Amino acid sequence: MPVEIASPWTRVAEHDPMPVADAVRERRLVWISGPEEMARRYPRPALVLPYEFSLAAAPVTSGSVLHGGLVLMWPGSHPPRLSRHESRRLRAACRELGRIVRHAAVRGRPVLPGARPRMLVPDPGRDAGPEERAALGFVNRLPGGACALDLSGRITFVTPAAAELLGAAAADLLGGLPWEVLPWMDVPEVEDRYRSAVISRQPVRFTALRPPDRWLSFELYPDRSGI
Repeated sequence: MPVEIASPWTRVAEHDPMPVADAVRERRLVWISGPEEMARRYPRPALVLPYEFSLAAAPVTSGSVLHGGLVLMWPGSHPPRLSRHESRRLRAACRELGRIVRHAAVRGRPVLPGARPRMLVPDPGRDAGPEERAALGFVNRLPGGACALDLSGRITFVTPAAAELLGAAAADLLGGLPWEVLPWMDVPEVEDRYRSAVISRQPVRFTALRPPDRWLSFELYPDRSGI
């Protein structure tokens, strides 16, 4: 999840109406099966993230000592129940985290929160070879244009056809957020659709007006590394 989307969750007080606060305060696993349950039990965070996803929150402890909480999110395709295997793995991870934190404190090197969350970037894999170059040629020949965004929403790849449709040079688009490099995309709906795709990991479709009178259709296909 991008840091910008996760920012409301980075500092949570013990009595805040949040899943992780309940998990830590009550020393139990909290499971939220989807947006409907989130809206019913935690309406405030549901307003911030009204998207298709499941969530589990659990306390991180070592013995009777509480160190914090762990929050995991799944895309909207996850079944409505947490499986026994997932529950066991989650509880085991919390115990292991608690052991690591306690051991660090005993050694005089306590684990402290940083100024900002640490974001782990998925492994990009090996360098491009013949198959990847062939795939690039294939994508460039697709009608309608295509582009790729990382999890933060920044454009990492754009085909010539897509740049032409968007009305900008590819060099001006790369590395930028669509709603910043293209003023006509600076509308709430566009960023909201991107957030929905990133969090739910489900396809999202919408239209946007490129001034003065050209409507463009967008289809977003997300995975764990971007869109």
